[in-house]
This record gives sequence, structure tokens and C-alpha cells, in this order.
Amino acid sequence: MTPAPPLRRKRIGLALSGGGFRASIFHLGVIRRLEELEIMKDVDAISAVSGGSIVAAYYVCEMEQRLHAMEETQRADPAERVRIFGDIAEEFLRAVDHNLRTRALIYTPFFHPWLFLKTLVSRPFRTGARATLIQSEYDLWFYDGDTLDQFPSVTPDQVPPKSTVIYGPNLILNTTSLLTGERVAFSRVPISGMAALSRVNKNVLKISRVVGASSGVPVVFPPTVINGNALVDGGVCDNQGIEALVDDTPGETPCDTLLVSDASGQMESKDSVKTGETSVYARVNDILQFQVRAKLLKLLVQWQNPPAKSFAFVHLFLNLKDRPQVTNRVPSDYIPAIGRIRTDLDQFSYVEREALMYHGYTLIDAQIRQYCPELIAERFAPGAEPPLRTPPLFRDDLQRKPKVRDAMRRDLECGQQKLFLWRSARKYPGYVVPLLLAGVFAALLLFTLALYTRTPLLAVQKLIGTLLYAVPVLAQEPIERSLRFLGLPGLRTSIQALSGVLAFLGLLGLSLYLVSFPVYLVVHHMARRLDRRLYTKITGVHHSAHWKPAGE
Repeated sequence: MTPAPPLRRKRIGLALSGGGFRASIFHLGVIRRLEELEIMKDVDAISAVSGGSIVAAYYVCEMEQRLHAMEETQRADPAERVRIFGDIAEEFLRAVDHNLRTRALIYTPFFHPWLFLKTLVSRPFRTGARATLIQSEYDLWFYDGDTLDQFPSVTPDQVPPKSTVIYGPNLILNTTSLLTGERVAFSRVPISGMAALSRVNKNVLKISRVVGASSGVPVVFPPTVINGNALVDGGVCDNQGIEALVDDTPGETPCDTLLVSDASGQMESKDSVKTGETSVYARVNDILQFQVRAKLLKLLVQWQNPPAKSFAFVHLFLNLKDRPQVTNRVPSDYIPAIGRIRTDLDQFSYVEREALMYHGYTLIDAQIRQYCPELIAERFAPGAEPPLRTPPLFRDDLQRKPKVRDAMRRDLECGQQKLFLWRSARKYPGYVVPLLLAGVFAALLLFTLALYTRTPLLAVQKLIGTLLYAVPVLAQEPIERSLRFLGLPGLRTSIQALSGVLAFLGLLGLSLYLVSFPVYLVVHHMARRLDRRLYTKITGVHHSAHWKPAGE
């Protein structure tokens, strides 16, 4: 009698959506619970987009490197992986505190002087400068020059039972090609044998470059050119990261269980819309993204057939209040504000961090219990799984205090504002508004001094006048006739007047910009301290990046 073939272990896929640092922080909460339930170590593939790519690439590389530094007996301890998660999450959030978008795009001359000079003198570099700048920030704070070859090389389905080999998930970073309109995925490609050596080695690509392409929001960032392809944010094709895990790629075993963490925005109905061109375009873009998301969710439901496959799906607006068995959850009145938090690459307050992480943490636990209970049953006896931990902000005794709830709700609602200085002024007007007024006064003082000396104004006026005069130099005669017909001064006089106005406005703008940098530095430092103080005042414990209980 022929023995029955061994049962194939079910493959687990994890999809991490886009959504800037909001998504990254939400996904950290999801990953934390998966680590506690001992599921994360068995995830075979992670498909990530945009903000999901930022945290996924950082997490899988750091986890593998830290496991390599441990003894074999420690690696097998689930508590050690949870401890390592805490360290990785803390370092990730510390990097987020540096406000990467502002460093790269607004105050480039101060943080990246060499790249800024290249932008001024090199036209080919100028077209992709913003992408290069944000990728340099990723490299500085997250990846330290690492390439795709640093991703895990052995996946869980390739390891025999009780093996001591260090393994990790196959990480797939998704982008969109502007040339073909198709999804383009990057992952570590095993190179073993002559056939593989004959192909282009994509493993030498810098992680920061691929992540930059995956998170390169069109218009905000120019396309990233990799191997002759112009790539933008993967969210244009699939912002949930689902497609890479449900495609039956030849030569690969498809996933049997999908865990989808969706921290992307969702279109909300409106009573009325503005009819201006910009407003209509923005609304149409929202509708297109909504339709793409809806079709991907339909694809996910269709993939589930046959019933042997299962998935658990979590998103920012998911409310667990209708499930009486769920006792650990984010209160319902916080969820709309959490779902509307900005998706920018800037710093997040301690309230925003803990709310996002706790939301993802509790949602994935509840969804797995309802839709993928076998994942827990395979690892724990009934009722023996690690209990959910409640972070300080969401303790019952605090959530029963109206003042605490009002303070948290206000912090989360302010989080919708994208402009950092304006957001800080709304949260802490008594501290920030005087600083902003002092900055405006200092800028006007600097501007007045420049007018008084006249040298900067004359220099700028001369430069602008030269540039303006060079434009119509080939058509001076018809321009002169047109000006005389309209009763206006001659060409040279008109250019002098226009260059004077532009020089005046340019010098004023430059004065405001130069003064705004030290004001930003002060407000940035002050906002972090005030956020920390608010957290400590509410909870009575030191601020926590990953929910360490008091005294731990």
C-alpha cells in the first residue's frame, strides 16, 4: 500500500497597505499581535505597498539580523521575538520623529546642502531630485545602504521541522510602472546556478530606492527609474497589497491564508461637492481609488473559493462594538478621527502612535479569531494563547474620565492637519502661536534690513531683470509696438518695473523662509516635549513606544 503523501503546511500571506507613516504605525500594531500569537514567524510572504513597504523592509531585515546575533536556544523562544519587536518598533518610531518629509522637501538647503546644489546646477538631476532626497532620508534613518540581498533568503515553507535555520518571509515590494500601467514587484531573487547568473541581478538594488519607488506618490515625488522603467507608488494599482498574494505565480505555491492590514484612506460620502476644476479632479481621483479598492476586495472574496482558503481583513474604520465577546478595542468615538489621520511622512504624537498601534493590534486579534481560528488552534490549547495587552492610554480607569477622552480626541482630530506648524499651533496655541508671531516679526526685521542696505534688493532685481529681458530679446520690435499701442512704458522700463516688484516679493519670501527654519526647529523640539508631557500627564507613566507597563 502506497503511503499517503505528507500534508502540505498551509502557507500564510500578510498584506500591508499603503498610507504613509499612518499605515506604518498601524501595521506595527498588527505585527505585534502576530508575534505574540506566534504566527509572524510562520508567515511565508509579505506583500507591501508604500507606507507598508517602509515598515516591512525595515522590520524583516532587522529581525533577521538580530536573530543571527542570538543563541539558537533564544531564537526558539517566542518571548524573545516579542522583545525584539519592541526594540525594532521603538527605533522605527524614533526615526519617524525626525519628520522626514520636511527635511527632504521643505528645508533641503539646510539638511541636504550638497544635493540642493546639484539640484541648482544639474538639470538631469533636478527632474528626480525630490525622489532622491526622500530616498536618502530612508537610507539615513532606516536602511543604512542595505540592498535587497539583505531580505531573508529562506522562507518558512523551505525549512524542515525542528530546523535551526534562520528563516523569514519572502518580502514583495510593489510599485506601478508609468510605461505599462502594470504592477511591478521587487523581492530578493535567489541566484544559484548559471541560468540565474545570466539574468540581471536585482538583489544589488538599494532598499531605499525600491521603497522610495513603492511610496513615491505621483506629483509629490517624481518617478523612480529602475532598470529602464519609470516607477511610482504601488498604490496606484493596488494599495492593499493583495494582488501579489492571490496571483498563482508559476513555480510558487499559492497562499492558503491571507492576513490583510489596510490602513489606506476610504472615500466618504458628502452632502455636496465643490465644482472647481481642482476639487472635481481630487474627487474623481478618490472615486478611482475607491473603485480599485472595491475590485481588489471582490478579488479577495473570489480567491477564498474553495472554502479551504481563509482570510482576515482589518481596516482603520472597522468598529468592533457589535461583538460583545471583544472586550479589548478602541472606543467607537475615536475611530473616525483615527481613520482620517494624515498619511504624510512626518512626526506623530504619542497619542496618535498608541491609538493607531492599539487599533491594529486589537483588530487583527478579533478578525483572526472569527475568520481564521485555525491559526490560533494550531499553536495553542484553548484559552492558552497570550492575552491582549492594554497600553496605558486605553486603561479602563482612564477612559472613564471625560477630560482624558476630550484630550485624546482633540489630539487625534488635530492629526488630520497636514501642515506641521499649523497642526502644532492648533494643539498648543499658547506655546506655538507666540513663536510663529515672533518668527514673522524677525522675518520682517530681516527684510527691512535688506531694503535699508539696498544691495540685496538691487542684486536680485538685476538678476531677475536679466532673465526677463533675455526672454523677449528676439521679439523686441513687436513687443515695443504692442506696449506703445496700449499706452504702456517701453520694454526696458516695463521690465525694470516688473523686476523691481518681483525682487521685492522674492526678498520678502526669502526672509520668511530663512527665519522659518529656526522657528521650525524650535517648534519641532517643543511639540515633541509637549506631546510627551501630555502622555505622561494622562497616563502617569513615562511615554511608551511599544506598551511597556510601568516599572518594566
